[in-house]
Amino acid sequence: MTCITDFPHSGADISAALIPAVRAAAAGDRILFFPPGEYHIYPSGCTTRYCYFSNNDHGLKTIALRLEDLEDFTVRGPDALLIFHGRISPLYAFNCRNLTVEGLKVDFEDSFVSDADLVKRENGVAWFRFPGKHRVEAGRIIFTDDPYDNLSGKLPFISYDPATGEIPYDSKTITVPNRAILCRDGLVGVEDRFAEAKTTAFMVKHEERFCPGMVFDGCRDLNLKDVTIHHCCGIGIMIQNTENCRLHGVVVEPRGRRASSSVDSVHIADCRGQIRVEECRLSGTLDDSLNVHGMFRKLKSRIPGGKFYYLEQGHRQQEGVFNVRAGDTMRLYDRRSGRPYAEIKLTDVKAGTSAFVAVKFDESELPAEFVQGDPALIVETLAELEVVNTECRPLHGRGILASGLKKVHISGCRLHSSFSGVFISGDWSYWYESGPVEEAVIENNVFDNCDYNLHGPTQEALAVFPELAELTEGYFYHGAIRIRNNTFRAPVRPLISVMSAAEAEVTGNRLESDDRYPFVPRSVPGWYFTNADSPAISFLHCGKIIERDNAGFDPTTGKAEK
Repeated sequence: MTCITDFPHSGADISAALIPAVRAAAAGDRILFFPPGEYHIYPSGCTTRYCYFSNNDHGLKTIALRLEDLEDFTVRGPDALLIFHGRISPLYAFNCRNLTVEGLKVDFEDSFVSDADLVKRENGVAWFRFPGKHRVEAGRIIFTDDPYDNLSGKLPFISYDPATGEIPYDSKTITVPNRAILCRDGLVGVEDRFAEAKTTAFMVKHEERFCPGMVFDGCRDLNLKDVTIHHCCGIGIMIQNTENCRLHGVVVEPRGRRASSSVDSVHIADCRGQIRVEECRLSGTLDDSLNVHGMFRKLKSRIPGGKFYYLEQGHRQQEGVFNVRAGDTMRLYDRRSGRPYAEIKLTDVKAGTSAFVAVKFDESELPAEFVQGDPALIVETLAELEVVNTECRPLHGRGILASGLKKVHISGCRLHSSFSGVFISGDWSYWYESGPVEEAVIENNVFDNCDYNLHGPTQEALAVFPELAELTEGYFYHGAIRIRNNTFRAPVRPLISVMSAAEAEVTGNRLESDDRYPFVPRSVPGWYFTNADSPAISFLHCGKIIERDNAGFDPTTGKAEK
């Protein structure tokens, strides 16, 4: 066992020990150990690498624990708290096999989402107290003192209720420009747009997605156990291009702050094999708790002078992320109906740029209906997902997203989210991150007032909503969706919706009436097809429908009982 404290360092600052300790562990028994305690890490002891992290911003990353091409390697730190100073990616693992990370806790000295309290409003200025690191200079508030600080020039103030630890159900984000900022008596003055604010407590999200908590890329047989992310600038835990991963006892929650990760808690993209998430606790995030999905890409024209075609990324934050191999099967979809119209074996794959890879196949297999830019999915990346006994309480987002998967099983989970508790989509309109699900079983979960925010993009606590331009007779985007024996706590409202599934089963569920969060129908288009008068359980363009024994739902109309 290689102990981090056996290498030269300065007190709690272990920056200088990072690189030699990783090298020694890799050359030795392949166990890097952090004894219980608090450790501080600065950029001076880190390495750099240009990285592409899905759903985060690519760029030159400063990496603390950099693990590459390792096999049977373990990083263990029971009760070890690592506090990072500056814009650092705490752990990056590339092309590792049978990797275990156990017990580490990650936090940052600087805040990438800052707490802010409204003290007073006067003469068109709203005066705030920012308890974290900041300064006002040349009419701007500066937080992290580097070139990436508040690149958007905007300050989004997200409402927060200290009594409940969540966003108020009827609140909207208030955005002010980062200009003409005042400083007086320890307070920060911004343009007053807060006349309709529902609270005096806020979180200001002033950063892009530059340094996620932990990233795993191109790994196989990954095991994360009892890992905690208290804060980071981006996604808490990012897993991409990986085959087989298990997360047990993973925690994402704030420590001394209102927000933990600035976007998703856990994001798993374009992976293969088996994915298991169990006994986890994901809270305090400003986006979804758990997002697991495949990736659509765009098949473009033949590259001049050869027989390769461009296979292009769909969204800018998927640049450089290509889990595509020779021998894989590429499935092409009609971009309006979502109907697959071809499956083509790839005979060769070559690296291109960050925006595309070059793929080769028998051109005779490309149908005449092919249109430049049609969505393409690699069939082998339809992984299987199991989420068990996990708690999801995001501040501003959904509980569990699961799309582009072979099988999905969600059971024993406790969900309380401002948007849908479970959302299954299908998208090539913006993120290009969601494909069909062959079978999903969602059972024995508690949906505790999910989708309570009045201004969210969804309407139901559990929604299956592929984003299709048109519905085609006889074709269903998803396979079997089975929603069984769940408990819903909510007021009278649409609760479950299923769209374009070959088989939709909603059986044995129970509604417990709860009026803590009033239901107001959505007034703008979003990811829903229901309205205020829709049944509590709604179906649109489904094949076989099984609906029975749902206690608390009126069996004659489907509406929630009053």
